[in-house]
Amino acid sequence: MTEPVTIDRVSSELYKAFDLFNQKYFENKLPITAITIQSSGHKRNSMGWCTTNEVWGNKEGNIKMYEINLSAEFLDLDFHETMDTLLHEMVHLFHMVKGIKDTSRKGTYHNKNFRNKVLEIGFEYKDDKPDSLHGWSFARIGEKVKNEIDEMDINKDVFSISRKGFSYFQQLDNGSSPDEVEIESTRGTAVSNPSSFKWFCEGCRLIMRSSKKEVNVICGDCNKTLIKSE
Repeated sequence: MTEPVTIDRVSSELYKAFDLFNQKYFENKLPITAITIQSSGHKRNSMGWCTTNEVWGNKEGNIKMYEINLSAEFLDLDFHETMDTLLHEMVHLFHMVKGIKDTSRKGTYHNKNFRNKVLEIGFEYKDDKPDSLHGWSFARIGEKVKNEIDEMDINKDVFSISRKGFSYFQQLDNGSSPDEVEIESTRGTAVSNPSSFKWFCEGCRLIMRSSKKEVNVICGDCNKTLIKSE
């Protein structure tokens, strides 16, 4: 009998991935970290974040932990996409514990320190120049890193749920905008055609769902055509 997918299992695999990545890419120099799964809330395009200080700890102050969060809405997007986000935030954590500044403009612009570390790990850039707003943020893990991750003992199958879930996409298919969707709804609505297709922007990581198999949509922020997620 197949073990059901639960948030506990997803969390467990994220901690396992963190430990394996720490060993492989950061020489085990990253501290024990609180890995959370929270809603991105009003930051609808945010797939994850790393805190700039140790926000977890006890009253005595002898336990302190940074937090890396994976946004609950995007956990089921794609396994490698989720691992990409985790590694991205681990790079920020690496620089923080080393005292190296890798962002500016309130954390939105990623500088050359960030670029150099992700290139060292095996990320790749589509463009050879920084984005005007986000700098060198938009690195993606290359095939070499994907293959290395595939060889690690991480259960891909648990990354099949998200906070939006099926009910969220049913409502989008019925014509609701993302702002109108009731994620916490306790009652679902039957629809005649539940099929939907995922699209994403390579630039800002905007995620979109459509009921149509083929669409031609351009991201208003990046002026890039959204790509279908296979």
